[in-house]
Amino acid sequence: MVYTAEYDPLCYEGTTVLRNKMDLRDQEELDEFELTMFLTRSEELWPEGSLDFPHYLALQCPLRAGGQPHSGSRFSC
Repeated sequence: MVYTAEYDPLCYEGTTVLRNKMDLRDQEELDEFELTMFLTRSEELWPEGSLDFPHYLALQCPLRAGGQPHSGSRFSC
């Protein structure tokens, strides 16, 4: 994903790469890491629930965890 802002505090200085827990500064490496994490976590058992909003969050948080420090920060996991 490419961001067009001249300066974005969520990106590493001088790049369009989002800051991440693995400190990956190359977008291709970050994309590969995020895909690997998503595929690994997608094989885990799904949390039980009633398919309402809290259940949706319970499904999303584990899939998004691992790459971005702000992933899921809008809604606590």
